[in-house]
Amino acid sequence: MRYFPFLRGKQHEMMALRDVATSIADNGHVVPILETVNANSTTQISLDRFIEASMPFLFICNPRHGQFVGDVDGLINKVVNPVLVDYDNWIPTLHISEETTLEEWETLIEIYGGYELALIYYGRPQSSVRSRIEETAISHHVFVNHRVENSYIETIPVNNRVLMVDSFQRQQRNADYPDQEFFTDLNTLDGNSSDVAFGDFSIVGDHYTETGGPPYAVVIHHIHLTDDSHSLSIHHFKSDRVDTPLDTSGKIIEATNNLVASLNNLHPDDTDACNEYRSMSRDQISRGLGYLKRLAIKHHLEMMLRDGILQQQH
Repeated sequence: MRYFPFLRGKQHEMMALRDVATSIADNGHVVPILETVNANSTTQISLDRFIEASMPFLFICNPRHGQFVGDVDGLINKVVNPVLVDYDNWIPTLHISEETTLEEWETLIEIYGGYELALIYYGRPQSSVRSRIEETAISHHVFVNHRVENSYIETIPVNNRVLMVDSFQRQQRNADYPDQEFFTDLNTLDGNSSDVAFGDFSIVGDHYTETGGPPYAVVIHHIHLTDDSHSLSIHHFKSDRVDTPLDTSGKIIEATNNLVASLNNLHPDDTDACNEYRSMSRDQISRGLGYLKRLAIKHHLEMMLRDGILQQQH
């Protein structure tokens, strides 16, 4: 089966993906979906790195978040034409919902109609748009969080479907996360007997904010294999102190120490990200909240690239 991680192009998401771009290109079963939220230097450097590594990816051309919402031309002028237009291993991807008008569809097809496309569904499209979809070469139909009824999904060939599920159970406060909970079994034949491609929003969830304040509790979201099956669980390793927004750096070290104390019993425990956690704990070094997010996403991606994690039908 294939895995489609959905990542929005904030700094540390993009840097985590850069860390494993070559491995993704070599793997063949992992295809990231990117929603670019700005055209800053991190975006430019990251896309250049993905192209250099020949990494395949789906690239959203009408984003729902960030700088380019409602600005299709701006995305073309600042990202697509200067960076992607001569690259062969990307697929223009369009957000679709019940609010998508025929005019919007025609505008996007006028720009990207020469490509094979992918669609991401946040709702069932209007009948006029559906008829146009049926006339268009679509490589991937990505269905998000059960926003479209199964009767419509069943009209799409299995090999062209991607089930995108938000497996991250977001809490209002970091202190409220449980120690451990189920993440997904879509990577297993028991949980995905039809062998349908699937995706998730990693440890971020289908949630977007521009900024955040200092946390009362620092938490590291760490995905790993469940002890008694091939499914995935997520541990939430919190700082010891959770009652004030003070000393974020010290709390990062506390959360890292708590993760490392359990790491040898969580598998896989030998990813590059795991080794970085151990180094941080040993040296008592805090590199910031963004770096923790980068490591958590990197570990998740490294794990999904391992042989046997994505079970295959024979």
